[in-house]
Amino acid sequence: MMPINPGLAEELARRPLKLAYNRVWRVYRGGYLIDELRRSPCPEDGHLPEDWAASDTLAINEGREHLAEGLSRVVLEEGDSVPLRDLLQAAPAAFLGQEHAASFGSRLALLVKLLDSCERLPIQAHPTRAFSRRHLNDRFGKTESWIVLATRMINGMAPYILMGFGQRLSKDTMLDLVRRQDSPGMEQALNKVPVKPGDMFIIRAGMPHAIGPGVFMVEVQEPTDWTVSAELQCGDVQLSEKLAFLGLGMDLALDVFDYAGPVGQEAVESARLARRAGVGEHDTALIAPEDTDCFAASELLVQGDTPDPFRGRAYSGIVVQGDGEIIHASGRLELAQGDTFFVPASSRHEGYRSAAGMRVIASFPPRP
Repeated sequence: MMPINPGLAEELARRPLKLAYNRVWRVYRGGYLIDELRRSPCPEDGHLPEDWAASDTLAINEGREHLAEGLSRVVLEEGDSVPLRDLLQAAPAAFLGQEHAASFGSRLALLVKLLDSCERLPIQAHPTRAFSRRHLNDRFGKTESWIVLATRMINGMAPYILMGFGQRLSKDTMLDLVRRQDSPGMEQALNKVPVKPGDMFIIRAGMPHAIGPGVFMVEVQEPTDWTVSAELQCGDVQLSEKLAFLGLGMDLALDVFDYAGPVGQEAVESARLARRAGVGEHDTALIAPEDTDCFAASELLVQGDTPDPFRGRAYSGIVVQGDGEIIHASGRLELAQGDTFFVPASSRHEGYRSAAGMRVIASFPPRP
């Protein structure tokens, strides 16, 4: 392990950095399409259905706390690696920008994942920032967004997501469903939405939801793993009440669900995102300031030599199609399909290059 000092961190902040693959254990199964994206000869589903592509956030996995799962590592040219979190703490302004460091300190304020499900996740909701401050000692809640990359049939079932209540539901009714662990009743209370590649949604804190089987996405979210699960059984895993209710008890934890928000088709349409014009001719805004102040995301299409329209901003990147490279002052960073990387705010790079074409999803922390 290399010692991290501000001088080394500031030197590394002058160029884009490759991130190591960062698979994280979850209670549900999946991951086949992550392997396939990365051209694995033996893709498979299992309990590593997520890759935390850019993260200084610890995963909450009961009984696995000693593994410190979820933290991204930067791959160095010597073959060693260092935690991204350590670099951010050593030189926050160089990595994240002066304004970001003034508002958020060394915290990335962003979590980006690849997520692929082969079974339905538990029905759940996430806390708002206000709830997190009051009960979880955290300034961040967990608003999240989904950019669907691909889908697949699982046991003859078409891919879908559950989002928002189908009709107005009281907390007392939800408490009754959860106490009885009436999973069919909970599922029927939510809107079932078929999904296809290219669909995008924002799941604001409080909205009840569950990702169904056969959905592969980039998930851009606030930097927490706070989840209140209404269901205590997921596939072959039994969740403890402590884990499902964040140690808060069932009654308080179920206050996380938004019982006053839009319902039915209004809920679905309020969550649907539309593509917008980007800042340059090669990019498209996927998650824009008018959608949320929690994060942002864009798609960059690289063909030949392509300038980076995001220079000067810190961001994470995922290569979702093709291969290429980033040209920087001291050389180049080669990128293959499925690779993840981080571009510091102080990075001195010229732009991207790809002979056959490359598609990148770039995700940004919130504006201060």
